[in-house]
Amino acid sequence: MPTVVLPEASRWDDPTPLRVTGLDPGQTVTLQSSATAWFDGTGTTTATFTADAEGVVDTSDQAPFVGDYEGVAPTGWLWALSETDGPGGGQPAGDAGDPTVEIVVEADGEQLATAETTRRRATEGVSHEWVETPAFAGVLFTPPGDGPHPGVVALHGSAGRPLRGVGAALASRGYATLAVQYFGEPDPVPDALAAVPVETVDAAATHLRERPNTTEQIAVFGRSKGAELALVTAARCSWPAAVVAVAPTQYRWQALEGGEEPRSSWTLDGDPLPFVPFRAAPGECDGATVFRETYAGSRDRVAPDRLDAARIDADSVDTPALLVAGGDDQMWPSGTDTAALTDRLRTVETRQYPDAGHGISLPHAPTTTTTAAGGLALGGTPAANARASADHWPAVLDHLAAMCQ
Repeated sequence: MPTVVLPEASRWDDPTPLRVTGLDPGQTVTLQSSATAWFDGTGTTTATFTADAEGVVDTSDQAPFVGDYEGVAPTGWLWALSETDGPGGGQPAGDAGDPTVEIVVEADGEQLATAETTRRRATEGVSHEWVETPAFAGVLFTPPGDGPHPGVVALHGSAGRPLRGVGAALASRGYATLAVQYFGEPDPVPDALAAVPVETVDAAATHLRERPNTTEQIAVFGRSKGAELALVTAARCSWPAAVVAVAPTQYRWQALEGGEEPRSSWTLDGDPLPFVPFRAAPGECDGATVFRETYAGSRDRVAPDRLDAARIDADSVDTPALLVAGGDDQMWPSGTDTAALTDRLRTVETRQYPDAGHGISLPHAPTTTTTAAGGLALGGTPAANARASADHWPAVLDHLAAMCQ
């Protein structure tokens, strides 16, 4: 009798292949996955396989011959999910709670087997609480047990939402993680991504360090504009024990919002830090705005001395750094900037993915909305972004583990 082999529940960032046993050798079967938590409606994906000589289909080493993805993809049954009956534009992976995915196995129109599995955002015992002080706001994720636990300050990008998914995943791995919100609605932070005090990150690290169950080892993790802020922090402070920058830049840039006159994204002691102003128009591709052309074109239209002043002082970063970038990043040229930063950082490891875009994120979640969002081109393909997300995450965990040795 055909059986779907999947755990009843697994951690969100665990690579969990789907396996079907009890089939006839050579039998053609279609696997359909469906879930609602990631989308406004229902997300589905289908893939058709041929059972091997043992009557098994195993996504860890078999590729579908037709379906919503190509090639061997152990978790293609997850990342290839796309919305089929909602308004479109599925929800961010980090905000999807604990999704339950239903699997249906069919052959010749007959249902052979079904199963359900839940993807847990956090392991049992992880707690979270909203923290708001005069200097910062955010969500603190605490691992189970008495500790002491190493810490991570996690910095979001221009979307302005705390990296809850990253916080839950890292707390599940033993890191007390403060997912900071450094601009937006909370009272202690600026309303927009403009003139954000870089001391916000220091205050978050101090909050972690003063907890009785947190060690002195605290890393800073940033994505996109958060990667910019993470590198700015690592260049001016000695406290980060490690830095992870996903889709980074080598410059400080003009604020995305902030009035008629160009303003810096960041301040130090109340003074704006030097920045590169926008001097080039964005492009357009398939109806989406391509900001990469603004970032790449502006640096060529700025005086060399101003450009040098806005360059992040990577030579001053003493802590080991991990840089992650996609070569097809259409938000800004994180790939070429990663190469430039690599030449200047003292201790650095890089993960470059030529076909991936800006949307490298937590692994094993839907990537069908990661190539564009909110009218903005992000680049890559769902498959390339999924594979980059799956490959980079173990490197992130190894990099953080090394700071504890």
